Amino acid sequence: MTYPFIPIGLFIVFAVVVLYLLFIKKDKKKLKSVLYPGLFFIGIWVVIYYFLLR
Repeated sequence: MTYPFIPIGLFIVFAVVVLYLLFIKKDKKKLKSVLYPGLFFIGIWVVIYYFLLR
């Protein structure tokens, strides 16, 4: 029954990647190419979980 924890883990990985690109690589162009698809992916998971758990 670990399926609800998968999106949480993916969100943590996404946050680590974004922080890595911001503070270590300092690459704004690469950040933009990762940020928008990542936020879209998280938004889809929020919608799915909203309709499954309401």
